[in-house]
Amino acid sequence: MVLLLCAAAASPAAADVVSTAPDAVAVVVYRDRPESAATLRRGGDQSAGLAMIAETRTVDLPAGRTRIEFQGVADSIIPASAKLEGLPGRQVERDFDYDLLDPGSLIQKSVGQSVTIRRTDPKTGKLTEDIGTLRSGPDGVVVQTSTGVEALGCGTGPQALVFDHLPPGLADRPTLSVIADAPAAGRYKLTLSYLTVRIDWSADYVARLSADGSTLDLTGWLTLFNRSGASFADAPTSVVAGALARVPADLPDIAPKEVETECWPMGTTSDIDRAPEMPPAAPPPAAFASVDEVVVTAQRRTQSIQKVPVRTVQTNLGDYKLYSLVEPTTVAARQTKQIRFLHLSGVKFEKLYVANVGAGETPDGTPQAASAVLSFENKAANGLGQPLPAGMVSIRQPQALAGGHEVFVGEHGIRDVPTGEPFELKTGTASDVQFQGRVVSDEAFGKGARRRERTALEYTITNAKPVAVTFEVRQSPDREGFHVVAESSAHALKNGDDVWRVSVPANASAVVGYTYEAN
Repeated sequence: MVLLLCAAAASPAAADVVSTAPDAVAVVVYRDRPESAATLRRGGDQSAGLAMIAETRTVDLPAGRTRIEFQGVADSIIPASAKLEGLPGRQVERDFDYDLLDPGSLIQKSVGQSVTIRRTDPKTGKLTEDIGTLRSGPDGVVVQTSTGVEALGCGTGPQALVFDHLPPGLADRPTLSVIADAPAAGRYKLTLSYLTVRIDWSADYVARLSADGSTLDLTGWLTLFNRSGASFADAPTSVVAGALARVPADLPDIAPKEVETECWPMGTTSDIDRAPEMPPAAPPPAAFASVDEVVVTAQRRTQSIQKVPVRTVQTNLGDYKLYSLVEPTTVAARQTKQIRFLHLSGVKFEKLYVANVGAGETPDGTPQAASAVLSFENKAANGLGQPLPAGMVSIRQPQALAGGHEVFVGEHGIRDVPTGEPFELKTGTASDVQFQGRVVSDEAFGKGARRRERTALEYTITNAKPVAVTFEVRQSPDREGFHVVAESSAHALKNGDDVWRVSVPANASAVVGYTYEAN
């Protein structure tokens, strides 16, 4: 059954002063965990994402106690976070009206009230109307008329309820109201700020290797994702990079109330043809252009890359980094948009091939492909020198056999990287650079609590490339009492691992060996 609900225009209980919309709005988007554009697009946790909204509103207040109604706040607002500045006198009370107008809430608030039942004969198309009293709903709509009590939606033909007014307490938009004592009448400019969920952001990068693979160009995009139903037009917008500490949001339940039909047992109504139930309407899709689509369309050629300006300014916000858009933007409801915040040319890096050895891992002599890694120092001398928000990096390289077009060669995530710190991007594995480990010896000595194990390992690295490569064996020391007691060459410490580095000539091999003791 399709239940149509119509109502004459009317307002909820009137406030003393109504602010229908802000004069201006500013948006700051936070994150409590790094996301990628792909994970934001998939959605998920409806309480994820966090933004601070600051609205500027102008109101004319009378003297004395006044109820001010701020209409059109974000539907995913955290009411307890709201703060109102610029209001004269004392704030007495604050309420968030989230009982929004929808078919279910309209019926629920109108139980006991007079309604008009409008029916259409499915055979003749004739329209009839009857006056009745709504007795229950929305979970089973029952109306009492002069002919008896009827459960709507159990007969044939379209039916509709017509209301001549809106019940008090329903709002057509999320509304925050404040009761305050104003010492004098006048026009006041107020700032209403609050936190809201379902607005998130990610950093996504495209790294373009030069033709010879010696440097790369790094382009960064901020992806703003608004899963809420609120739009923020022409808003100065910033995002905050860093691991944000937060607790689960205390959110009101603003889900629409569903209207259900509850008919008598089918054993007594089997001769009634029920109209088919309509499937729920699908939510409007989020407008989205993927990183790849934006980059390939807007930046297909290096020349066009240079013409795209960086549209953010980076500053410090305590222990976080603040990226502010240089011009206002519209963060529309259920929309994803991307803004370029970084472009660096000629970034230097070191190409490494790596074997990662876990704590207590025993090699079995099977040849394995090495991990191909790009190693960076985030310094200006290397073409970097800027804080990099955590995100996903897509790595590409032009290929002559592909007509000079870029070819995807790998993807890897990075953490928040401060200026001056090293970081790495793993591009995949290299079949022409392999390593083969074996246990030279493994013996135990000592007794009881002093019992120790001494293990000697040897790794043979083979390089089938026509050029020399730099190879690193990285041994995790994550065992109690781990200590290197002998080695073929001195090792260094790197990200907590013991690292042996060796240069392997073209079409040649090299050997790395070491012995460690552990409990």
